[in-house]
Amino acid sequence: MKDPAERAVIAMLPVIVATQHPRAVTWSRHSLGVRPARSARHLARQWLTRHACAEHVIQAAELVVAELVANAAQHGGCPTALSLDIDHPTPRTEGVLLICVHDRGPEEPQCTVVKTQSAPGLHECGRGLAIVAALSQAWGVVRHQDQHKHVWCELPVPQSHVSAPA
Repeated sequence: MKDPAERAVIAMLPVIVATQHPRAVTWSRHSLGVRPARSARHLARQWLTRHACAEHVIQAAELVVAELVANAAQHGGCPTALSLDIDHPTPRTEGVLLICVHDRGPEEPQCTVVKTQSAPGLHECGRGLAIVAALSQAWGVVRHQDQHKHVWCELPVPQSHVSAPA
């Protein structure tokens, strides 16, 4: 298996329209529309369902995809692409779902929590990357010289919880 950062860069090569092959798919910002987090969640569910992923894997992916795309929309202007790449499990190893969001924002993602003044126990924002960190086995950022970045994470896909696409 390639290094996660290398896989993220390969997975996010510039795209104009949605592209896919048997184990990966990339959607452009045009595919994500005016509600990118919602659209991304829906597209991820459809694709992972076609790959016969277990419901708990799909739910975790939906949540992570929505958080990463929402972060890109809020802090990076808008997500320019979303990519999913699945390495199927083998009899000896667990599979991995790589999720990658590309945006043009210069800010480095921060895994922090911001509390509201009116209700200190309630968090208004800042949960996104904490959720990503909790659900993923790894996550990170690949920066490019032109200020673009890819925020990626890997979700485990247990053995017998994915099959070849339908």
